[in-house]
Amino acid sequence: MTKYVLKIGVDRIMRSGQLVALLAVLIEAWIMLDYSWGRFGNLPGDSDALSVVAVVAVLLIFSELVRVGRSTSIRWLMWLGFIARFAALGWAGTGLLALLALWAVSDSVGEPLAGSFFWAAGGLALMISAYAFTIGRNRIVVRKFRIARSHPAGDAGRQYEFRITVLSDLHLGEFVTAEHIRRAVQISNSESPDIVLLLGDYVDSDGSLADRLVAELTLLEAKLGVFAVLGNHDIRSAGSQMIIDTLERDPNLALLRDASAFVEVGAGDESKTVQIIGIESPSDWRSSKLIIFGGEVLDAELPGSRADFRIVASHHPEVIFPAAKTSVDLIVAGHTHGGQLAVPFTGRFLNVGRLVAKYFLGLYELGTTTLVVSAGIGVGVIPARIGVPPEVTLIEISLD
Repeated sequence: MTKYVLKIGVDRIMRSGQLVALLAVLIEAWIMLDYSWGRFGNLPGDSDALSVVAVVAVLLIFSELVRVGRSTSIRWLMWLGFIARFAALGWAGTGLLALLALWAVSDSVGEPLAGSFFWAAGGLALMISAYAFTIGRNRIVVRKFRIARSHPAGDAGRQYEFRITVLSDLHLGEFVTAEHIRRAVQISNSESPDIVLLLGDYVDSDGSLADRLVAELTLLEAKLGVFAVLGNHDIRSAGSQMIIDTLERDPNLALLRDASAFVEVGAGDESKTVQIIGIESPSDWRSSKLIIFGGEVLDAELPGSRADFRIVASHHPEVIFPAAKTSVDLIVAGHTHGGQLAVPFTGRFLNVGRLVAKYFLGLYELGTTTLVVSAGIGVGVIPARIGVPPEVTLIEISLD
């Protein structure tokens, strides 16, 4: 499924969805006319059934303001178009489900009751759409995980604890402001992390924003250091070298490009060594061979390492396959945005992320290796979030 979604493209899928929405509202109008295709010619004379078609058709027309807004750089037109598009799709879908449910339990739908169902579904779709494009994409939460590891050679009765905050997929640009990133930085600092991991996709497509980005990232605080890897947007976007150069010049973070860094947890002779291996995104990240990337880096960095705990930082979660075959304790990844869109309170179960990745949100166990996939800070081609808020990921680790 992932391969086909990437090949077709999200924008084309959305436009196909608009055609499906039109078909759905025609079915809704047919149901409201007591499901008689012979009566479909009476549509102009039936106010409720006509409203079903008209209101969603108008919203779908307004959804084309996304293109107009982008071509004219008029941001509010673009936002209006996005809200109209999702309201139309949601209205068509929820309205159809409501009417079909009513049809299933009634011999005749009846115009007054059917109309009430339709408008209630439409109101819900509008509220959800407005929320997803405003509060939903801006309200940053802290998502917490706790990992405990016991090593046979550990000091009896002594525990070593440290905290990692993860910021992934910032996507500074058209849909994500510097102020949004600053809020994420402030939230990270409030958790008093020992280590901060930055997992790539720092700007959306404009490398000239690198200085503005680093001005915010410089404010990050971590007792043992801030470590960064590159994502696919940082390697393949316009001005990508500008992003890389700016990150490498920043004295407050270490950019790990298929390389390791070591930090000590604890004090003196009783400290524990933590190895952080940064694996860079492959330039051909869309390739079906992506699942095997990173193996060469691990083969080079792990042999001879005397670390007590090994962390892999990767933009892509697919690095779990080679990492799980080695001695890696924890993989931290992003890229998927957690799916961005999900039925609230269903987690991974009813989540768009299922269409694009096997590992797309939260914690996974594969043998002795733990993978944590962050939902990220920013948004992608669809600037909305529902059921998957932007997050600063907090990982608390206990070693003994």
